[in-house]
Amino acid sequence: MKNVLITVVLITCLISCLDSPKKHETKTIILSKASANYIDWIEDDNIVIIDAYRTKNMDSILLLADGIILTGGEDINPLEYNDTINIKVCGPIDYRRDTLERKLFNYSLENNIPFIGICRGMQMMNVASGGTLYGDLPTELGNKVIHRNNGEVMHEIVVQKQNSYYESLIFPAEIDTFLVNSWHHQGLKDIANNIQIVAKSFDGLPEAAVMDTSIHSFMIAVQFHPERLPAENSIALTMRKGFFNLIFK
Repeated sequence: MKNVLITVVLITCLISCLDSPKKHETKTIILSKASANYIDWIEDDNIVIIDAYRTKNMDSILLLADGIILTGGEDINPLEYNDTINIKVCGPIDYRRDTLERKLFNYSLENNIPFIGICRGMQMMNVASGGTLYGDLPTELGNKVIHRNNGEVMHEIVVQKQNSYYESLIFPAEIDTFLVNSWHHQGLKDIANNIQIVAKSFDGLPEAAVMDTSIHSFMIAVQFHPERLPAENSIALTMRKGFFNLIFK
């Protein structure tokens, strides 16, 4: 009788363990340069966030990466895409950051690490893949759409409706026009091979991009700032959910 009772207890415990939800193991997301907005956007009980810019030894953290985000920031050095003319219209150049973000991008590409590029991060994705940038949008593209005006501005973008799967990685379905925030004066010009543009502003400037999934399973980028949009914003939620789904797969 005692043996039977013990067996019943063990079986009950086993069933209970099988039925109980699994806790996610801790995952590590590397931000190329962190700030409070980015941390607030992606923080989670099961996430460790590393600020690559404040890490002395990059090689020591790359092997920890379950996800990589290239964040917004300073202008990219035009020499990174062989442009010697637009240096004079750029703001301060952070050479170390250009090098660091190329390394993060290449590591993500080579190892299929889930990747998001934001603003400058989208520009670096294109440059590191062989594309180029407008050095100064008002000068080269005009002022049909204001992308920066002494700070952040808002403008509309249009989903291209050419590849529904790629678009769904960033945008909720059945909506093709969105109001987004903007704070930049560089932008994608010549688009690198294997990068698909999925949204543009009304002046034709690329606003969202996806790396061909035959090259990388989840490499997405936007020119605007989802981390600065309201927490309930549908784009911010869609991007975060897809990123986390791949990280915890």
